[in-house]
Amino acid sequence: MTLIVSGLAVSAQTRTYHGTVVDATTSEPLIGATVLPIGGGQGVATDVDGKFTLNVPASVKQVKVSYVGYAAKTVTLQNDMVVKLSSSDSDLDELVVLGYGSAKKLGSVVGSVAVVGEKQLENIPTATFVDALQGQVAGLSILSGTGDPGAPSNAIRIRGVNSLNAGNTPLFILDGAPVSSTVFTTLNPNDIQNITVLKDAASVAVYGSRAANGVIVITSKRGAMGERPKVTVRANYGWSQMVEDNVEMMDSKQYIEFRDRIGSPVSDNIRDLVNKYGISTNWRDELFNSSAPTYSIDASVRGGSENLNYYVSLNHFNEDGISKYSNMRRETLRAALNVKVNNWFRVGLQSNLGYTKYRSTSAAATPDGIDLNNPMVLARLALPYDSPYYYHFDENGNIIYGDKAQALHYSVNNPYTPEFNKSIWNRYRSRVTANVNMFEQITPIDGLIIRAQQAVDGYDERINWETYPYESFVTPMGDLIGNPTKPVGFMNTGANQQIFSRYYSFTYTNTAEYNFNINDQHNFTVLAGQESIISRENGFGAIVRGYTDKRTMLLTQGVTVTPSDLTQTIVNETFNSLFFKLNYDFSDRYFFEATYRRDGSSKFAPGHRWSNFFSVGGMWNAKKEAFLQPVEWLNELQARVSYGTTGNSSIKNYLYFGSVKPYDEGYGKEQVSWGLWNPSNPDLTWETVKSFDAGLHFRVFNILSGEVDFYKKTTTDMLMSIPWSYTTGFRSGAGNIGSMTNTGVDVTLNADIIRTKDWYWGVRANFNYNKNEITELFNGRDFYTLASTGLRYQVGHSAGEYYAVRYLGVDPRDGKQMWLDKNDNVTKVYNEEQNSVMTGKSQYAPWNGGFGTNLRWKGLALQLDFVWAAKKYMMNNDAFFLNNAAQGLQVNQSTDMLDVWSKPGDVTMHPGPSEMVQFDDRLIEDASFMRLKNLTLTYSLPKKWMEAAKLENVTLHFTGRNLWTVTNYSGYDPEPQTNMYQFAYPNTRQYELGVEVTF
Repeated sequence: MTLIVSGLAVSAQTRTYHGTVVDATTSEPLIGATVLPIGGGQGVATDVDGKFTLNVPASVKQVKVSYVGYAAKTVTLQNDMVVKLSSSDSDLDELVVLGYGSAKKLGSVVGSVAVVGEKQLENIPTATFVDALQGQVAGLSILSGTGDPGAPSNAIRIRGVNSLNAGNTPLFILDGAPVSSTVFTTLNPNDIQNITVLKDAASVAVYGSRAANGVIVITSKRGAMGERPKVTVRANYGWSQMVEDNVEMMDSKQYIEFRDRIGSPVSDNIRDLVNKYGISTNWRDELFNSSAPTYSIDASVRGGSENLNYYVSLNHFNEDGISKYSNMRRETLRAALNVKVNNWFRVGLQSNLGYTKYRSTSAAATPDGIDLNNPMVLARLALPYDSPYYYHFDENGNIIYGDKAQALHYSVNNPYTPEFNKSIWNRYRSRVTANVNMFEQITPIDGLIIRAQQAVDGYDERINWETYPYESFVTPMGDLIGNPTKPVGFMNTGANQQIFSRYYSFTYTNTAEYNFNINDQHNFTVLAGQESIISRENGFGAIVRGYTDKRTMLLTQGVTVTPSDLTQTIVNETFNSLFFKLNYDFSDRYFFEATYRRDGSSKFAPGHRWSNFFSVGGMWNAKKEAFLQPVEWLNELQARVSYGTTGNSSIKNYLYFGSVKPYDEGYGKEQVSWGLWNPSNPDLTWETVKSFDAGLHFRVFNILSGEVDFYKKTTTDMLMSIPWSYTTGFRSGAGNIGSMTNTGVDVTLNADIIRTKDWYWGVRANFNYNKNEITELFNGRDFYTLASTGLRYQVGHSAGEYYAVRYLGVDPRDGKQMWLDKNDNVTKVYNEEQNSVMTGKSQYAPWNGGFGTNLRWKGLALQLDFVWAAKKYMMNNDAFFLNNAAQGLQVNQSTDMLDVWSKPGDVTMHPGPSEMVQFDDRLIEDASFMRLKNLTLTYSLPKKWMEAAKLENVTLHFTGRNLWTVTNYSGYDPEPQTNMYQFAYPNTRQYELGVEVTF
């Protein structure tokens, strides 16, 4: 009897409700809509008919119903209820995290911000989420510098270049805490909920001295309280190859023709090899893999109960590079847990642990010049009549091929092939990373939130660089591999370099936020906070030489080591801040925001460590005005303006110190002497950026929406390495000098052309124009030439503008090269110092942007994303070797050199071998480009099939990356952001197939 009464009591405490969720316009059922009880109980999802059954405590009176692409709705519970959701045509209701304090609706943000959602970040075939941001946000320029999986590199800029010598990369925030660039490859893109890009002073000033270059806020995925458990598994396989290469290298017959034209013919033996046996190797195809595999698998679990939510994911990623023996492997584990202890106390923990291991190719250059061991170099310069295989001739004169060649027979210095280098190299870099943060939050009274957060961002990195010993030997082709001055059998000793570094940064953030309103019209949010960042970096390294056995390669088993072979680094840095923020709005029409922050950094000299930064901004939500309410074609209209200051402290530590440096070439080769290195600067202080922004947001006819922002940024007290007279004993020293401006406009347009139950078609485009100009330099100077870079800083010009002698071509009469002097007169004497001029060509593209389209029919969807940059220039150092007749006596040439000058009357741009090619403006090429960055085709299986299989969703996808490029640049790749392109690892074209299952 007791059991029966007890059961009746439990039944009385819960109630069951049935309902249906439909589209408010078409009354079609919404499959998979989320129904969450407010106040306790487990949430549910609607079935294939849009129906749901909900069991909740008797105290629960309301539920929140949401569905992707629809405005969420809170309704009162009743049996057999029908909930009608309206399509969300506006992004202004989206919640965004801007920094400290609570998330805000995008429509109430005063500053210039942009949000990139999770759909854009899912299933990208690269290891870094940064790649998915390209072309998505006006004013955000991201250029991929390499396709090497072992050394990913991206130039990330928001609204131009703010500094000459200090950093220009934005501040990255992960779940409320700053993180280093290691997060680019250790954070699984599928774990990201959204990324918010903060561009103007109103949105970034609360970050103060770290925000001069903008802020990128990453919000990771997490579960929701009351959400039923959901498991998602993804598996992807892909392959990659080189992007389009605009250089056509000579084949064997063309090279022989070229040598004949310049009067230096090849030997008869080589002619026979080519004519009789057809040896003609395309070294690019030989050295680069056209189907380098990439695969990944990850699984995640998310959900929650009445007072708890969780998210756990595991990822494995493996990518082989297109250059042989380059590779990246990554493992990540992410977990997030948030607990509502009671009505006034919450705690949470987010963690991301990662392990990465990289193998990369050798460097593109050494102090002695170009390194032929680099596959990117060898693919260009190796002679085409060298064979990738050893060969000999039988008694009948037939060619017999043997094993893969370990060295090339005819190419200059008999360069080693990747196969041989792999046998003597064991070179890799491994890194263990941790990004962990936790928070404690109390709400002692209604509207007041007090929050403490502790975060750590750290990594341990090891570099293993071993070269095994080997005995010199002669190849089947008769070439000596080993020390060329020693006989066969000589032991070429090995070397072992080990480098270890540890970095960790603790961030402690404490905030108090109070929200209140007066008369339901005046809404206030007041935020006060304190933050401390303590960073430590320690590292050491050693190179030991003289190894004679690859089995004994420990550091202690080597023979020789010198003081210069030992390194140690110790860096301590402290950063303290106080900040305040006030937000006010009147009836959702007039918005005002003010921010103040005071920062102190140990990087600067005592007495100059603290600085103040601020911003003020306002926004008018004009559509809320009564006189615009009747204008039906105008859906949204907002105007905003802001002004503020931010700082830049992205410099090395201890630059204000005077320092000395050890030199091991002092009084005897084995002794160490000390000499002056860096002068002190007791006045070294912050670089400051003053920013003005005015913007307009609109949406008309419920179809077209857009944003236009005008901005001007002025950098003062620029941090720069200032040259000193050698008579002082120093080369240069850090100082605050000069100023620079960035003036420009951001434009974003989006159009929903078709939006029906089964069809959707939308297009989008954005662009940024930015004019960069140096307005002041140091010591009253108007210019400063950067030696051996092709660049010159000059007042009134861009910071990235090239400075070179103008090349006119070859005089047809005598084959001599011709240039213009600084007075526009023709000369045949090259004089870099006297005749170089500002070219008007900058490495920083003033125009960049992106455009794309989304097309969906039922479960089938297509997405295209293009990126572009215009008036971007780059010095092509490769062309110095590939279009140079003097070099062509030893290395292969591009087919352009078949037009080389050889006799009077030849009209050409390429001189003969007697003329020395110079680093003039012929090497400065237009690297403007347009690239199909992403093509994704997805198919979601019908919901009725999923219902029968007890699954929530199954989606198949194909993704292509860098599928098509339009450019006039003649090198491997136009995209890298660099003043000089030098045989770099090219970007890759990638293809990927994948499946995602959710249940």
